[in-house]
Amino acid sequence: MAEHSFNESAFPVVVAHRGASSTHPENTLASFEAALALGAPVVELDVRLSADGIPVVLHDPDLSRTTDGSGWVHELTFEEIRAANAGTVERPQRIPAFREVLDAVSGRGGLAVEIKNIPGEPAYDDEREAIVEAAVAEVRGSAFRGPVLVISFNPRSIAASKRLAPTLPTGFLFTRAVDPDAALAHALDAGHEFVFPGHRALVPAGPAFVERAHRAGVRVGTWTVDDRETFGFLLDWGVDAVASNDPAMGLEVLAGRPGSGSG
Repeated sequence: MAEHSFNESAFPVVVAHRGASSTHPENTLASFEAALALGAPVVELDVRLSADGIPVVLHDPDLSRTTDGSGWVHELTFEEIRAANAGTVERPQRIPAFREVLDAVSGRGGLAVEIKNIPGEPAYDDEREAIVEAAVAEVRGSAFRGPVLVISFNPRSIAASKRLAPTLPTGFLFTRAVDPDAALAHALDAGHEFVFPGHRALVPAGPAFVERAHRAGVRVGTWTVDDRETFGFLLDWGVDAVASNDPAMGLEVLAGRPGSGSG
């Protein structure tokens, strides 16, 4: 049986991009808790590796945009990273360890775990894929209950995940710079269960691309959709997972559709 797989009847799903990030500091426990409270079935997060080998949840390679701290994540220890405030003065938030999020979400929802190992960044690791090793070890070493999807823009990273945990679902993220059908062919060849084009790559490809992927046995997700009209027509196309910074909006759109049980 597939490890941490998604129930086929669950689709389509709303994915809370970095949690409920339109209303809460992204990639914080407060953001994830808010998304779960709304009823988001899947929370998306980004994982990087600290200097002392701890997987931490942060999108950027440095602390400056989302916290009051500074410095490259890969050059800071976990304790140094934790010293930064990712919230506000009134409501401080700490950058969580990946294990903390696994514990918080377990039994309450699924996770889409984006591996941040990007060519050109100072921390890029194209040999060991240490971040993948650490993230997969955390999932397997935890008592996490729920589906987990490992995603990345880096084909090497999700290939490493497949090698380390063959039954853990994986998905290939890509932008407009990549031909959608080439991405689909890569996903099929590599055994990935999902392709995740950005919506600006998916919309020009049209519903025919979604149909081709489905015929090939590959599910289609997309990111990041924050307006109702786009969210709605992507669901019309049969897209399986739509990531949004505003999961409340996405859940409302989904709930209003025929067959949703609440429309």
